[in-house]
Amino acid sequence: MITPQDRELVTGIALGDGCLKRDPRFGGVTLYVSHAARQAPYAAWKLAQMNRICGTKASLNLFSDKGRYPAVRFGVTSKKVLTPVHALLYPSGVKRFTPEVFEGLGVQALALFWMDDGSLEVRRRKRPRSIKYERTGWLPVSKDPKEAEVVAEWIEALTGARASMVAHRGGMLYLRWHSRQCRLLVSAIEPLVNPCVKYKVDLTRTGTVADWLSESQRQSLAVDDKTA
Repeated sequence: MITPQDRELVTGIALGDGCLKRDPRFGGVTLYVSHAARQAPYAAWKLAQMNRICGTKASLNLFSDKGRYPAVRFGVTSKKVLTPVHALLYPSGVKRFTPEVFEGLGVQALALFWMDDGSLEVRRRKRPRSIKYERTGWLPVSKDPKEAEVVAEWIEALTGARASMVAHRGGMLYLRWHSRQCRLLVSAIEPLVNPCVKYKVDLTRTGTVADWLSESQRQSLAVDDKTA
């Protein structure tokens, strides 16, 4: 048995970019995680946690995403640790967000979910004598309104931040936090966010993600502000 804290870590890692796959022949479950190369420190931290919890010695590997973008990835296999998480998140073979998934999950899991899939939008509005910056948090969740509502209620219970639901192209539902609600959300998770993805919670940021990143990073890595 793993501790509740470790269960939250494993589930949190699997909520966003993490993908769980079960071997139909042997029953083992593998967690696959990949990140852009600029997020390698965050990926390495995830890997260290998974190796510790699962007692494995997996390594972080470099690869070229779509043959163009530098990226890193790892895979950790553990029947004992990952099978219960797979059964919870993939009840019919597809990732689903049900109330049972979020039972007992706290801010650590939310921070992991946000670091993977959340984004902070900064809009610059000119006024006659000043410039106003508006910040909005976005989190893509599901095409199922019930699942999006489950996630929204979980986050509000943890942070007090109330989200609105916005449908994007393709039917994906996003949760949106604006102004005070965005500040409530960010203040709850900011202490747990890895430094290499701090732009996702930096409420002082006035420019794009590319502007936030160091000059060396911008020269070597392409940054997509819509998906960063």
